Amino acid sequence: MHRKERSCGSREWPAVLVVTGWMLAGLGCDDDPDSYGDFECSGSSCVCPGTGDCTIRCLDACDLQCAGSGACDFECPAGCLAACTGSGPCVVTVGDESTVDCTGSGGCDVACAADCTVSCPGSGDCYVHCTDGATCELTNCSSDVVVCPDGLQVCGAPCPS
Repeated sequence: MHRKERSCGSREWPAVLVVTGWMLAGLGCDDDPDSYGDFECSGSSCVCPGTGDCTIRCLDACDLQCAGSGACDFECPAGCLAACTGSGPCVVTVGDESTVDCTGSGGCDVACAADCTVSCPGSGDCYVHCTDGATCELTNCSSDVVVCPDGLQVCGAPCPS
């Protein structure tokens, strides 16, 4: 799993769009019916749909969930709760005192901009990138946590070459 660039940036959306799972079903990105594009949301109802890729930028106090089969790309500030419970890959960027739970089979690629906790009991590989000076705790790994020469922490896989 690799960190990816954000897609669908040319689509114009209102400054704040509160997104719930049922609202996402009718929104698309460009001409790809399987891609739901970039969304901004707040609160505990930020859930990606069951299918298709999903990119969400949290504005504040978000509980994000990636429960489907598509790829999810989440970005959120301090105090974020993100859950990757589905079969699609999850790319998550979080702020200080955030928690990411990777219980699904799709794996997680997490970038912590400050102190964070990442739990990886799922069957997918977990990668945790930690900003210099921050404390990133990788827990519940079913195998040994590997710390790569560049500081990347890995659960379920060797260091990338």
